[in-house]
Amino acid sequence: MSFKETDIINIVIAGTAGQGVITLKRLIEFASQKAGVKRNFGSEMHGLAQREGAISSHTRYQKELFEDDRKNLYSPLICYGDADLYICFEPIEALRRGLFASNKTSFVLNSRTIPGIMITANLESYPSLEKIKEILNGYSNEVYFMNATELSLNNFNTNQYVNLIMLGFAIPTSKIPFIEIEHYEEVIKEWLRDPDSNIKALHLGLEKGKKIINSAN
Repeated sequence: MSFKETDIINIVIAGTAGQGVITLKRLIEFASQKAGVKRNFGSEMHGLAQREGAISSHTRYQKELFEDDRKNLYSPLICYGDADLYICFEPIEALRRGLFASNKTSFVLNSRTIPGIMITANLESYPSLEKIKEILNGYSNEVYFMNATELSLNNFNTNQYVNLIMLGFAIPTSKIPFIEIEHYEEVIKEWLRDPDSNIKALHLGLEKGKKIINSAN
């Protein structure tokens, strides 16, 4: 899918508290500013979820504006069915936020699960990854899984780089247009601790993501 510069890009980022959902949202927004987008809005949850509780954010940007101002981006919230991309650090969160998906949506999901308290208490059951994929395929054929947690642990001995790996994973979907890898690297160097490891994580996700997405298409 190719985007026009006047298109509004809509990205849902979802996961659990403590996984870096808000950090990734802001990274994309700052990188889009480096790329020269004219308008950028988003919404985020903070202070609303305990660690491992569900959390999500919306990121929206528009590279160029219409002459007719009524067509331009003003709301920080994505309309139901209007998301171009889901980046999900925990797979069931894609289902929890399903109202924003449609046949134009691409999904990139971390396959490492974090069962909620109702599941650990045996009051609910966690669906299989196959079932989650089946449900999401009801929206779109572009549903991709990667074990970003495992990649982070194996390469950095910590799970703190899952969000940057997932960003790299999302780039080959072409649903984050007009932002180049150099823009992300600039923001990482300016704002994040240990920029070299974060940039390495971004490129690791990009490399693995290209293989997964290209093999599926």
